[in-house]
Amino acid sequence: MAERKNLILIIILIFIGFFIYTFNLNNPLFWDDDEWIKGNIFVHSLSYLKEIFTQNVEAGFGLSSNYYRPFLLLSFAFNYLIHGIQPFGYHLVSNGFHIANGILIFILLTKFLSFRASFIASLLFLIHPAQTEAVSYISGRGDPMSVFFILSALWLFIKFLNPVRGREGPQRISASNGVNIKISKSRNVFLSLSFVSMFFAVLSRETAILFPLFLMIFYISFFTKEKFVPALKKSFIISFPFWFISVVYLILRLTVFNFQNTLNFYTQSNIYSENLFYRLFTFGAVLIEYFKIIFWPLGLHMERDFPIFISLFHWPVWLGVIAVLSILYLVFRFYHKEKIWFFSWSWFFVALAPVSGIIPINAFIYEHWLYAPLIGFATFAGFYIDRLLYFLKSKNYSVYYFLFTIFLTVCFSFFAVQTIRRNILWGNPVRFYEDILKYSPSSVRIMTNLANLYSARGDLVRAEDLFKKAIESEDGSIFAQPYYNLGNLYRDTGRIDEAIEQYKKAIETDPNFPFAYQNLAVSYINNKQNLVEGAKVLERLKKIQTGNPRVYYNLGLVYLAMNDLEKAIENLELGLGVSSGRDIEIEKAINDILERIK
Repeated sequence: MAERKNLILIIILIFIGFFIYTFNLNNPLFWDDDEWIKGNIFVHSLSYLKEIFTQNVEAGFGLSSNYYRPFLLLSFAFNYLIHGIQPFGYHLVSNGFHIANGILIFILLTKFLSFRASFIASLLFLIHPAQTEAVSYISGRGDPMSVFFILSALWLFIKFLNPVRGREGPQRISASNGVNIKISKSRNVFLSLSFVSMFFAVLSRETAILFPLFLMIFYISFFTKEKFVPALKKSFIISFPFWFISVVYLILRLTVFNFQNTLNFYTQSNIYSENLFYRLFTFGAVLIEYFKIIFWPLGLHMERDFPIFISLFHWPVWLGVIAVLSILYLVFRFYHKEKIWFFSWSWFFVALAPVSGIIPINAFIYEHWLYAPLIGFATFAGFYIDRLLYFLKSKNYSVYYFLFTIFLTVCFSFFAVQTIRRNILWGNPVRFYEDILKYSPSSVRIMTNLANLYSARGDLVRAEDLFKKAIESEDGSIFAQPYYNLGNLYRDTGRIDEAIEQYKKAIETDPNFPFAYQNLAVSYINNKQNLVEGAKVLERLKKIQTGNPRVYYNLGLVYLAMNDLEKAIENLELGLGVSSGRDIEIEKAINDILERIK
């Protein structure tokens, strides 16, 4: 009977999740999807497996980043292999991960909570509007993908422990309601698979390195009746092999896979990156904003403007501090009586820790950073909603039970409608960016992205005005993209001198921005017939993109046009060596040229 009820509720979760996210299936790929998928050659062929597992996610696009997510890129590569850049399959996979996470949460919680509490928690996680940023944004797949492997690793570890327990009315997670643990040697396969799943999680998104902490939280909450300190020690011992994986991964990220300054996303120091207290003060205010998003998810948008707080004596900061201290007090106050407090809020804050500002990060707040923390909050809400429903029904408060049920239905319907609306908005990039600018009118990235869309559809006047507005904004001087894209607009409209000037400004702003070099060189060579300046620009680009065979090929052609055969042959042969079977098209072109000139 229990298994049948389980199956019915799982089917309902699948149906609801699939229906709500059906509205994103044909949404186009855009924003970072251009760099991570559409223009990333590593994703376009499985012959780049070595590069996928040894380089940063944007290397295949010609850029460098702090992100190392090979399993995420591999998932994109399989999508690309099947249907190129057609969006349907990408969204289907991302939606599938999200729905699977809802099911895994339900399966995990039913071992320790009632069916109703588990279902409410899973449903809330599944339909909450804040989740759309992680699910509908294809480049955001790392969140649902890593959480899937985290939850899978937890489930497999529980299978390894093989808990045996009974059921009671509304489940109370307490010292009197413990779990007996039986570990069978024949079940070691589950432990091995749990290690593999954690490994996949870490390779999907870096924050999965915290899996051992999630495991400790789970063990302390559901598997022991001991006091906190002994339980903490025992949970650490049980999770120790997973800590070993985390430590090894961290060492590799700080050495072999340290593509940039891994522990600081800022290339230049500022008051936020240099002061831990300022980052924590700011996070206190951010926390209040997160609670607002959770309880009242209207006005959702990416790329939020948020001030840096340098003092505790600002109401959002001290309100955030009071919220944290109050939660901590209640967690320890109810540790033995209601361990749901410990589980829910420990999970919530551990999942938020990587984006709290303890490690300097390049943004203050994103809705998709709530993806994993919402598991903790949804569990807390599910538990107490179930508790209240049980109380009302047991006391024969039929009217109040009915009214509360209607209230819940309205709330969950509101969440579902908002999620559908967000999915629809994600399907129209122009409206999407215009909507963000209502809330963050000074965002350089959003203005640049929107201007590119205006330019692509032929609205050149609006595009030029927006590019200039982005350049003139407070942060415009630190981004190369608006200069570069304005240069492209000038180039396409025949204003070559102005285009060259913008490309130079882009290079001054970011000397490692390769696309400005490429277009500047082309402008010199094709439009100004200035091979010497073109060669100089490409020589500088060669130092930036040492592993790009097309740079050597283009430079070889320029030297060939300049009748400098020695440098032409040198660069063409270097291009062959760099490609080494990775770019068959360019290798064939180089070999044809070498055969002719030799």
